[in-house]
Amino acid sequence: MTKIRILIADDDYMFCRLTADLIRSQGYLVDTASTCEEARALLNAKEFDLVMQDMCFPALQDGFAMLEEARAAFPKMSILMISGSGHIPDAVNAIKYGANDFIEKPIAKDHLFIRLSCLSENIIMQRDLRSLQVSSIGMVGSSAPMHKLYDAIIQASKFDTPVLISGETGVGKELVARAIHRLSDDGDKEMVIVNCASIPHELFEAEVFGYEKGAFTGAVGMRKGYFEHAENSSILLDEISELPMLEQAKLLRAISEQEIQKLGGKPQKVNTRIISASNQDLPQRIKDGEFRDDLYYRISSIVIEVPPLRQRPEDIIPLSRHFINSFCARNHVSPKGLAPSAAAWLLEQNYRGNVRELKNTVERALVFSQSDTLTVVDFTTTEGLEDIESLSYREIVLNFERTYLEQALIIHDLNISKTAAYLRMDKSNLWKKLSTLGIEMPRK
Repeated sequence: MTKIRILIADDDYMFCRLTADLIRSQGYLVDTASTCEEARALLNAKEFDLVMQDMCFPALQDGFAMLEEARAAFPKMSILMISGSGHIPDAVNAIKYGANDFIEKPIAKDHLFIRLSCLSENIIMQRDLRSLQVSSIGMVGSSAPMHKLYDAIIQASKFDTPVLISGETGVGKELVARAIHRLSDDGDKEMVIVNCASIPHELFEAEVFGYEKGAFTGAVGMRKGYFEHAENSSILLDEISELPMLEQAKLLRAISEQEIQKLGGKPQKVNTRIISASNQDLPQRIKDGEFRDDLYYRISSIVIEVPPLRQRPEDIIPLSRHFINSFCARNHVSPKGLAPSAAAWLLEQNYRGNVRELKNTVERALVFSQSDTLTVVDFTTTEGLEDIESLSYREIVLNFERTYLEQALIIHDLNISKTAAYLRMDKSNLWKKLSTLGIEMPRK
């Protein structure tokens, strides 16, 4: 278990030194600061679980300014205020400004140990709870941007306030939405996902709000809409920026009034948690007259920005290994390794499609790989398959055949007999195929 790290902030150097030695004897990690500048530098350099701060820090001033600053910058950190006066109003003000506890000088050893033990138990409990919550989020990544994202997800899940998830294509906005729902009180219910870009204009109301029997020609029975299916659960409005202005107005009423009206029916209340997602800059679309500002304010009480992969390169290799293991398990293939050179190659790429592109890159290499370890060859021999928009079907097939045969030859050291046996082809047929595809074998 990770030890508790404590910062003692007090102008009294001897007090800091003696108290630090005493606390270290109990297994805590301790740093000391005698000035505000030292305290700020240490707080920014290390991750502290607890700060013990003197009430008059800096000297001849009350420590509430420093307390407020620390609480604002590090909201999860515990704070134990120390007072030499023992006045009750000091204790009240300390708690008011964000301290977790209060202790008086001179500090009795046993008294200090009891206070630290209680605070440590709460710190460890909160740490374990967050670890469980992060694991249940189901996303891969331990970078600072991802931990910031995890905190936002956990905080958003505590309330039924509308959430807007923004980010580039392929960053995992739907995963974030699912995590918020899963951690919420209604996480045991199914979340309804609506792709706003795929709903035809003329079917919007029928699909989203539903209809009653006889509401229009062909309505032979009542049908629930997406909102009604999401009763007492969450609804994800994906690609909400793609909704036309008229549909935005209809959606606004449902969100603001928490009320829907089926085609041919009466208004009815719905209790649905609204989560929206967009890869567009909605404030800019508002300026361009393409998105309603009143709808934006309704859906963006909480805004969560999902970081692109280029802002967290340290997550590329863990993600790649996760995709390798998932693919192998899903396809009943023996687990494969990742060669150091292949890992270096993956780190050098520019993933415009973010995590989704990385996943496709890894899985494409796995399809062509014939060894127990992915190498650079497995990734680079499939690069030509990406730009296929301008190719005909026959050209795509020929490119695939050419790439596949080149890969097979490389794996078998350009040995025609071994390659033909591997491909279950006659050697003469293999030679003909190589000639047709323009693959030249090097002369001996």
